[in-house]
Amino acid sequence: MEKDKNRALLKNSNKKRNIVEALVIFFLFLSAAFSISYWAIAKYDVYSDYTACGDAQQYIKMSRHDYSNVQQRYRNRPLMPFIVSLLNDHLKIDNFLNKYYENVENKIIQLNFGIVNILAIALTALLFFYYCIYLNFSKWESLVGSFLFLTSFFVVTYFTIPMVDSLSAFFIMAGFYAVLRSSLLGLSLSFLLGVFTKETTFVILPLILLEERRLFTKKLLVCLPGIISYIIFVIFFQDKADATFYIFKDVVKILKGNFIQVSMREFSFYTLIENIQIFMFLWILFIYALFKCKKPVFLKRVVWLLIIPVFTPLLPGAVVGRAVFYLFPIVIPFALLALRDILVSKVKENY
Repeated sequence: MEKDKNRALLKNSNKKRNIVEALVIFFLFLSAAFSISYWAIAKYDVYSDYTACGDAQQYIKMSRHDYSNVQQRYRNRPLMPFIVSLLNDHLKIDNFLNKYYENVENKIIQLNFGIVNILAIALTALLFFYYCIYLNFSKWESLVGSFLFLTSFFVVTYFTIPMVDSLSAFFIMAGFYAVLRSSLLGLSLSFLLGVFTKETTFVILPLILLEERRLFTKKLLVCLPGIISYIIFVIFFQDKADATFYIFKDVVKILKGNFIQVSMREFSFYTLIENIQIFMFLWILFIYALFKCKKPVFLKRVVWLLIIPVFTPLLPGAVVGRAVFYLFPIVIPFALLALRDILVSKVKENY
């Protein structure tokens, strides 16, 4: 009886400690997310400088419930603009801030996008922290990995402005974590919400195939609601007059044997530079770990997704760097394996 009581007390104590730990880590990431987002929220003028990222104009219009002249590929990503529209309608952030604060009256939508971005970035870093722990990294290694994510070029550059990338990264990270933990509910929700944030969430499907190594699995089955819903949504809201949504046309051309014609139209030396820029020195650490370090089974199976950067210079359509960066749940853990091997070996030598 006494042993059961002590066991229950120990269990409660550990539970409280875990909650406190999660809160401390989350607020640490929240502070970092605010720090990297502040310039984009307060100083970057999206209304006069769309050249920095033209996509922002489309998402800002959507957050105002204005879908006129919004290109099809942006219309297929309604979730984040919808969340921002709720903040626009109900938060009234200008009531909390001095009207002279960073010209707040002209930056309401920018500030509301910033709120969602900060929360999404911090939550993604938190999920990545626990994802790394589940891959048997130490808490300190996991913390380093999360800060490698937070300080990545694409996080600082694109996740902090009025775009959908920060929330998309959160759902993809949630998908990776759910696949790793075999959480069917978590996988279903993250995939369903993720595809309506950005279509890059479909990377979860090949991830499942690589991890399960078979075609028919429960994990793929729970993604069906998201797949079907997305297809219906795209068909129903398809704008026949919108000629800019050309991805499907290019797919048809490729199937007809015109791959070179389609791909070379989009190829440029900058595309290669962009692929290097995605992770910069982490690519070197990734290659080091790929050939030298012992890897968790999950990473060994899903690393084949990294074949995408090899072919993205030849893929039609758009900026590839942001799409490839969503594979950070693979590249950064490999970098951590390399750092562990290099730094721990050095420590042993010193002793």
